[in-house]
Amino acid sequence: MKNTKKKIAFIGTVGIPNRYGGFESFLEHCAPIIAKSVDEVIVTCDASAYENQAEIYNGVSRMFIPLKANGISSIFHDLYAFIKVLPLVSHIVVLGVSGGIWFPLFRLLCWIMKVHLSVNVDGVEWRRSKFSWVKRKILKLFDFLAQKCSNKIVYDNEALLPFVLNSCKSKAILISYSGDHVLRLMPKPSVITKSALTICRVEPENQVEMLIEGMLASHLTSYTFVGNWNNSLYGRLMKERYKNEKRIVFSDPIYDAGKLAELRETHEFYLHGHSVGGTNPSLVEMLFYDNKILCFDCTFNRATAGSAASYFQSSNQLSQLINTTIGLEVKSRNSYIKNYTSQRIAKDYLQMLDFIH
Repeated sequence: MKNTKKKIAFIGTVGIPNRYGGFESFLEHCAPIIAKSVDEVIVTCDASAYENQAEIYNGVSRMFIPLKANGISSIFHDLYAFIKVLPLVSHIVVLGVSGGIWFPLFRLLCWIMKVHLSVNVDGVEWRRSKFSWVKRKILKLFDFLAQKCSNKIVYDNEALLPFVLNSCKSKAILISYSGDHVLRLMPKPSVITKSALTICRVEPENQVEMLIEGMLASHLTSYTFVGNWNNSLYGRLMKERYKNEKRIVFSDPIYDAGKLAELRETHEFYLHGHSVGGTNPSLVEMLFYDNKILCFDCTFNRATAGSAASYFQSSNQLSQLINTTIGLEVKSRNSYIKNYTSQRIAKDYLQMLDFIH
C-alpha cells in the first residue's frame, strides 16, 4: 500500500545548494522551509555537479541522478528522476518543461499511484532566440503537454499568464522567487561612485552588447560584468571584442554569498538586460540592495520591479539614463520586496499543493 504521508519531490534542476540558476536558488532557500511543514521534501540533483553528495541538506533529502540536468540530456534526466521519486512521494513538482514529452506518461503513472503532479513552466522557453526554430517548436510542444497533463501549473510572473493555455488557466497559480536570503554586509561598505554591476548568463536575449555599449557611452568609470563568458561561442566573442576596454571587468560566475554581497553593496548601478523568460531571480535579489536599478524595458521586468527601477530600450537610452541619475537617491522599493520573501514563496507552494489553506 502506498505511503500517504505528505512527501514532496522537486525534480528537473541541477539541485541544491545552488550551482546554476533560479530554480536552484528557490530550492536552496525555500525547500528547507517547506520541509518543516511536511513529512519529507526530496530534491533530485545532477550528480556531476556535486563532489559532496551528502543525503541531507538543511533538512531536505537529496537524490542524485547520474544524468546532466541541462542540455539534451535534461529530457532523460527528468524521466529518470520521475521514476525514482514516484514510489516515494505524494506530490511531484517538475521545475521546467524540458521533460515535457513525458508528461502524458507522468500523468498516467501519477493517476495510478495517486500522486499529485505539478509543473513550474519557467519562462516560455520556446520563445528564446538562442534556440533554433526546430528546438523552439519542440519546446512549445513540451510546454503544451506539461500544462495539459499537470494537476497544477505555476508561473512566476504576471506577464506570463497570457502564455498559459486558456483551458488551463483555472489550475494556474502565480508564485515568484524570493530575494530576502541575500547577504547584507555590516557595516555597509562605501559605494564606488560611477560604477555598475551586471550578473547574468551571457546570452543575446540578456542584451549583453547593449549593456556594454550603453555603459561605454556613459560617464561610468567601472563596470563589473559577472557571467559564464566561456560557456558559449557568443560569450567568448563578446569577451574578445571588449577585452581591451579598461573600464570593464569580466568575471566568471560567482556563487559565494560573501563575494556577491560585496559586489552588490559597492556598485552604484545595477544594469539588467533580461528580456524574456518571466521573473529573473537576480533582479529580485537586487531589490533587497540599495543600487540604482536600470532594466531593459519589457513586461517581465516591469512586472517584477515596477517603479523601483528605471527602464531603457537601447544603448543610447541606457547611457543617457546613467548620466542623468549618477549621484541621485535610490528609488523606494519596500512595497515590492514584501512580495519576494522565502517564507511567502514557501507558503504559496504549500497552499498550491493543498497542505495549508
